Amino acid sequence: MAKNKMGLAEFHRYLDEIRRQVEACYAEIEEIQFQFNDIFKRELTEWQEQFGFCFPRLLAQRKEMPEAFARRIDKAEAEERERLRREIAELEELVAQNERRMEELLAQAQQITQSLRKANPELDRREEHLKSLIVQYEDEYARAYERLEQIDTFPLGWLTHWPQIRRLKKVQAQAKKQQAEALNKMRQVRSDWVKQVDEAGEAQAALRQQWQELSVRTAQAKSELDQKVNAFDILAEQAALQRVLEELEEAPAGVKGELGPALEDLARRNKIRRSYEEGLKAVAEALGLLKGIGEGLKRFRLSVGTVLQEQRRYNLRPISVEVPDAVMAINDIWPTLQARVRDEKYMGTHPLEFSRLVKQYLNDRLGEQSIQHYFEEMGEALNRATKAWS
Repeated sequence: MAKNKMGLAEFHRYLDEIRRQVEACYAEIEEIQFQFNDIFKRELTEWQEQFGFCFPRLLAQRKEMPEAFARRIDKAEAEERERLRREIAELEELVAQNERRMEELLAQAQQITQSLRKANPELDRREEHLKSLIVQYEDEYARAYERLEQIDTFPLGWLTHWPQIRRLKKVQAQAKKQQAEALNKMRQVRSDWVKQVDEAGEAQAALRQQWQELSVRTAQAKSELDQKVNAFDILAEQAALQRVLEELEEAPAGVKGELGPALEDLARRNKIRRSYEEGLKAVAEALGLLKGIGEGLKRFRLSVGTVLQEQRRYNLRPISVEVPDAVMAINDIWPTLQARVRDEKYMGTHPLEFSRLVKQYLNDRLGEQSIQHYFEEMGEALNRATKAWS
């Protein structure tokens, strides 16, 4: 049988082998991540110490810097000034928007109060009207009752006044019915009022919470705005010097005193810091990609296992799954990649080399569409094989 043509059980075992290879790659790269984190933490502490040494001295000696380096600082400061101006404009607009929204929230809360006050007299009028109807129906019932009592005092009154008795009883029944309906309506009026009060309270509480949250954010924005406006020159200069020091790749020649050697060391440490930042980014990308593929293989293998169970349960004839060449090519990545990253001690001290490996074996070859196509092709291969049972 060809290398990429397998029986169903063999394909099931093959998927498990590939999944294990992916998991092995994940475990190796996770070890490298531990190395990176430990080394980067140590390097970052030393970088921060050197940065802390250079920053105040550069601030104090800025006017003494060599011409080319001074121009670089001036350019960075001009860019930082422009950035600060944009941020100030954005904060001013944000504060204005928030204040307008706070006014709208207050207006909505006042409108709810006004609506409630407007509804109260109307509900009172409805309740008083219903009360008067209840009294009216009670009087009608009482008058009918008294008349019935009078009729009943005559001998055989019930017989001689039968039509009138029947009418009076209807009047009583109608009065009781209308009275009950009026009572129900009055209870509903009172219930409606309680409901309106509750709803108004809930709505105003929600508006009050929004207003308070917005008030806090507005106060924070105003504080930040005031700080940037009042300390504009200082912030621009400090941000410029910070950028220049963080981006320094080669120390400027001709810097006097102990700052010169310190800048040389900081430039060297900048390269180390950036290499580990790049390495940590590559580690995170690789682990995320490998985790996704591993989980996808696990789910797909379960599907193949279900098909294999059906084959055995119903004694279906053997079938062959022809794995596409593109799928086989991707699966060949894992043992090669694992061998290249197995030495986590070496990789831990060569983050840029690791980043190049991740780019070569994973990023360049396994984009989102490639991974989707990888699983789709295996699914289609399985479907083609099972068509033999139809």
